[in-house]
Amino acid sequence: MPALAAGSVLAVVVFAGFSGGSDGATSDSNPYGENPGAVDTGLTVPVSTLEAVVIATDPALVKSQLTQPLSQGMFGEQVKAMQQRLTDLGFQPGPIDGQFGSGTKQALWAFEKLVLNAPYNSPTGVLTNDIWQTMQDNIAVQPRRTNSSTTHVEVYLEKQVLVVFENDIAVFITHMSSGKLNPDGTPETFCEVVKIDTDEEGNPLPEPVEKGICAESKTPGGVFKFTRRYEGKRLGPLGGMADPVYFNYGIAVHGAENVPLEPASHGCIRIPNFLSKAFPALVAKGDQIWVWDGKKEPEQQSQNDMLPSFNRPDPNYTTTTSSTTSTTTSTTAVATTTTKPKTTTTTVSPSTTSTTTTTTTTAP
Repeated sequence: MPALAAGSVLAVVVFAGFSGGSDGATSDSNPYGENPGAVDTGLTVPVSTLEAVVIATDPALVKSQLTQPLSQGMFGEQVKAMQQRLTDLGFQPGPIDGQFGSGTKQALWAFEKLVLNAPYNSPTGVLTNDIWQTMQDNIAVQPRRTNSSTTHVEVYLEKQVLVVFENDIAVFITHMSSGKLNPDGTPETFCEVVKIDTDEEGNPLPEPVEKGICAESKTPGGVFKFTRRYEGKRLGPLGGMADPVYFNYGIAVHGAENVPLEPASHGCIRIPNFLSKAFPALVAKGDQIWVWDGKKEPEQQSQNDMLPSFNRPDPNYTTTTSSTTSTTTSTTAVATTTTKPKTTTTTVSPSTTSTTTTTTTTAP
């Protein structure tokens, strides 16, 4: 919550939170003026919303039956049939190979959340016979907003699902993970130590600068457009992103290794890593992305609502140095003779302090 070196302090370091990380928060202030990705629809109320999912049940349709529930680690023709059906509907299980791996499980998560209305944090990832019967129905995943452009993206934060529509037909549906939340649903505050290695023009600094920053893991709702992208691994101070496509300052849709059921990023939208190259191939610069936050319609979000969280100095961050002090201890040995009375004098001269100790011992 995307190996290219950091392009600039604005795009790489100040945008704290670019994975698995490091995703989402932006700069120490807002030096950019108008949000480059925000789209003003001119509407204060939403346009008519289509029914998101339509399931047409045909009693005459002959359906297959599962012999047992299917779960991760299983394989066979029934797994292959499930993968094929998910793919036909636009979900992304990966290769149709009959192997129930993590990609198939995440695609099933998305199906449960979007089609069956399972809470975003509790899909089972197990295909039961009841779910399989529904999956075989005539299902149409429709956009909440029709769009005049050929391609647009809809992100449902309340479901943790992302959908790419081409001519209003769902062609890419995936499980995702957005900005981490507090128990009350507000964005969680994070504080991190980051290293800045370029200036605002993208030129390398003589020495990296370490600083402590804090921000909120906010994924704003609103209407945006894609602005820029990077191919391959994008490294930032808080981690890496696979093939990020940006739409709201430092917030991007990108591949990540860790895409759990719950929101977990710093603000970006994580999708499974194996889909990181497929997604950018579907969208172009200027394509719109609509984000529902579960509180307001995208058109009702103000310009301030649509801003991500900008970094601020961590008040608890301190730079500490340590030093080592050595101490030398000198010990004076006392010699004793038993053959005859004798006076023994020992002188110790340390490098820093001279001390003379005289001890007289008389033998019996």
